[in-house]
Amino acid sequence: MGNERPAETTGRTDGFIGNMSAARTKIELGDFAQEIDAASGLNLDISSCFGCARCSSVCKVAIFGCLEDRITPRTLLYNAVVGETEKLLSSKFIWLCSGCGRCEEACPQGVKIPMIVSVIRRLSMEKGILNPITARVNERVCMHCGACLTVCKNKAITMVEGGSRGLVARVDPAECRGCGACTAVCTNAAIQQSPLNDLGLVEFLAGKSGRD
Repeated sequence: MGNERPAETTGRTDGFIGNMSAARTKIELGDFAQEIDAASGLNLDISSCFGCARCSSVCKVAIFGCLEDRITPRTLLYNAVVGETEKLLSSKFIWLCSGCGRCEEACPQGVKIPMIVSVIRRLSMEKGILNPITARVNERVCMHCGACLTVCKNKAITMVEGGSRGLVARVDPAECRGCGACTAVCTNAAIQQSPLNDLGLVEFLAGKSGRD
């Protein structure tokens, strides 16, 4: 009778899962992750990531990119939290990300990964790193018809004052994902896909840029 076990049995208490409090699903953010949150003006839920890698399992860049720095959505979040600032700001992943949102849809914690990538892009540009695959507009021939605005899924294009005709399309390089939709619908050939030449673009997408 003195050896009776307690009546409560709340589940297993052995191993890593048993020792982890269910209430503690968040981790402390480092300075860089806090800067990302502040720059976005939103709660991006970076601290909610527990490293399940579901985001990486559906990411085309992670699967097919073969990037040398091995940045994926999961490692991007990890590096943001631990403060690997330079590694993220110089990664090709942030430019190759299409913003499709599949990573956020797969995330059980609802971490806003595409928005985080956009913020890191802006921070990278503040450091002088340019988007190598952004579209560019020839303002002298832009007819401000607005066709490019209607097809840009990332809302990277706006109409602003400028050019010889009063209004001109303007591309936000932090939001442009290099999909080419704007180029395809521009009947005046005023918007071109990338400042890289064809060979440079192929090498960049193949992960060979900068190699001997």
